[in-house]
Amino acid sequence: VVYLSNPQAVPLVRLAIYDMTGRFVTEQDLADMGTQAEIDISRLSTATYMVIIEGQQGSLTKQLVKE
Repeated sequence: VVYLSNPQAVPLVRLAIYDMTGRFVTEQDLADMGTQAEIDISRLSTATYMVIIEGQQGSLTKQLVKE
């Protein structure tokens, strides 16, 4: 499990995870997350992923390494 913290409660829409080839893996709705959300990554294989967090004011891309 990965925890996503949003202490300022910025309006977020969704989180999408892609593998390093750009293939879509999974997504989670963040519309009602409040200040923290749990992202279950137990089904993901050991690899490096790109996580895109989309909000009403734009998006943010982060790298996630699952070991």
